[in-house]
Amino acid sequence: MIELVGVNKTFTTKDLNVEACKDVNLKIEDGDIFGIIGFSGAGKSTLVRCINLLERPTSGKVLIDGVDITQLKEAELRKIRKKIGMIFQHFNLMRSRTVYQNIAYPLKGSKLTKAQIDKKVKDLLELVGLSEKLNAYPSELSGGQKQRVAIARALANDPKVLLCDEATSALDPQTTSSILKLLKEVNQKLGITIVLITHEMAVIKEICNRVAVMELGKVVETGNILDIFSHPKAQMTIDFINSTNPITKIYELIDNGAEIVRLHKGQRLLKLTYGAEETKEALISQLSKKYDVVCNIVFGNVEVIQQAALGSLIVMLEGSEDAMRKAEAELKHYNIEVEVLKCWNN
Repeated sequence: MIELVGVNKTFTTKDLNVEACKDVNLKIEDGDIFGIIGFSGAGKSTLVRCINLLERPTSGKVLIDGVDITQLKEAELRKIRKKIGMIFQHFNLMRSRTVYQNIAYPLKGSKLTKAQIDKKVKDLLELVGLSEKLNAYPSELSGGQKQRVAIARALANDPKVLLCDEATSALDPQTTSSILKLLKEVNQKLGITIVLITHEMAVIKEICNRVAVMELGKVVETGNILDIFSHPKAQMTIDFINSTNPITKIYELIDNGAEIVRLHKGQRLLKLTYGAEETKEALISQLSKKYDVVCNIVFGNVEVIQQAALGSLIVMLEGSEDAMRKAEAELKHYNIEVEVLKCWNN
C-alpha cells in the first residue's frame, strides 16, 4: 500500500515560494488503478514524483508497505525505486537504441544472465504486442508504439507500482483507448498497482477504480470512481465530470432560447440523474399512466462505469401542477435526482 501523510512540496526561487502540494493525504491500496486528476498547475505531476522521491517532499511522509521512504538512505531508496516503474507523456526512449535495447537497459547490473534478459525482453514485447518491432528504432514507431515500449521498459524490473504521468496526453483518442486497455491488462495479469496522472476525466472513467481530484496543490475530493461520478461534491469534480457529459449542453440551449427547450403552458423541463438500479424500471411510462402526465424525452446520455450504468435524461413534463409535483416526488422516491431546469413563464 502507498500512503501519503501530510505531504507538502514547496519550490523556492529567488523571488517567491510556490506551494505545489499542500497537506496531501492519500491511501492507494495494492492492485488499485488510482487516478489523480487536475488542471495544469494543480500539483498532480509533482505529487506523483513525490511517491518515488524524484521530488522530495518539503514535509510529510511517503509510506510504501508501511516504510517511510523519505527516511531511507540512498542505497535503500535505490532498491525501492526499482520496484516503482514510471512512464511519461513523451515516452523518454533512447533514440540511438533499438526497442530491444531500450527495454533491456534497466536490467543492466541486475545479475540476470544474457539468456534471462533476452527471455524477459521478448516476453515483455509480447505482452505489449510489439514482438515484431524488437530491432526497430524509436524514430520508426508511432506514438502508441513508443508508449508500449515505454511500458515494457517500466515493467522490466518487475515493479509493484507503475506511475503514469500524463501517459496518454500526446496520443490520439483511438491510441489512448488501446494504451488504457493495455494498462488494464497489466494491472489484471501482473497485479501491479497503477497511479495515473491526467487532466482528462474520460481517461479516469475508462480505467480507474479510485480517483483523487486536485486543485491548487490540494486534494479536494477522493473516492470510488462510481461514487465520484454519481455524487460529486467538490465544484472542481463537477466541472470535470460535466466536461465529458453531453447532457450539460442543455444549459447552453436554455441560455440561447433554443426551440427544443421552449415551453408551453403547463410544461416544465427536468433533468433526471439515475444509477444502475433505476435503469431497470420503466418509470417514465409508469408516471404517465399513474399521474396523467405527458413525459417527453428531449435527449439523454447513459455511461457504463465499472459495469454499472449511470444515466441522465432531459424530459419535458406536462400536466396539472399537482400531478407534476406528485410525479417528481415519485421519481425522488426511486432515488432519482430531479433538477427543475425551467418552468412555464420562467
